[in-house]
Amino acid sequence: MKKHVELFVRTAIARGYVRVKGQFTRDVNWLIASVVGGFLTMATYVYLYRSIQAPEEFSAMVLIGGFMTPYWLNVLWSVAVQLYWEKEMGNLQIIILSPAPLSAFLLGLTIGGMFQSTIRAVIILLIGIFVFKVSLVIYNIWVVVVVFLISLCALYGVGMMFSSLFLFYGREMWRVASIAQEPVSIASGIYFPIKLFGRVAASVVSLIPLSLGLDALRQLLLKDYELYFLNWKVEVLILVVMWVVFTFIAIRLLNYVEQIAKREARLTLRWQ
Repeated sequence: MKKHVELFVRTAIARGYVRVKGQFTRDVNWLIASVVGGFLTMATYVYLYRSIQAPEEFSAMVLIGGFMTPYWLNVLWSVAVQLYWEKEMGNLQIIILSPAPLSAFLLGLTIGGMFQSTIRAVIILLIGIFVFKVSLVIYNIWVVVVVFLISLCALYGVGMMFSSLFLFYGREMWRVASIAQEPVSIASGIYFPIKLFGRVAASVVSLIPLSLGLDALRQLLLKDYELYFLNWKVEVLILVVMWVVFTFIAIRLLNYVEQIAKREARLTLRWQ
């Protein structure tokens, strides 16, 4: 048991180290491009709200949404598609045949991805605060940090869960991800509160962890915020349940992938 735990931890650290180290060795133009792209998208909505003389809290809502956007993109295009990319590059066979658990591999990837996204997200946030003169109120920094981390865990649980589906369905899921990127961003309430969807629609989009995470963070960071869907404490409890459920499903799917690969020597559905 001790050896299995040690192997799991060492695998996660090794895979996460590659992402962390790579952030400091890759071309800085990648970082600049991602930051500029995220900032311009955020600026579009800030100027839109200001042009119609919306309350200043809407600009702050967009700022928080822009901060969380890099995490959503990392979940979609890094964690969820990683196994598919590894298969295309010919590395997945080696990964599966190694004694290292596939779940540990994705956990390390997730941790490294969080680090990469945090650098971009913080830069976008600081630039947004400086350029748009938006103020955020932090009553308890530790509560904000805990809610933020729980939101990330639930969100990345979705990415780990979908990684197996991307692997099974290949290019079909790739097309679905491309189509779903912007609709999911809108449905998650990145640019406006999900309460404006109405009670029923807001309940549906709340199945996306990013929706509840953003709503909870806005309650904690915006003064007199009244456009919330549920109380942030309730949303955090729901996010914890999502985190546990999505992670459980992800581990079961990853174990299934390993079993299929080792028993039947295939990494996709049979009809493919």
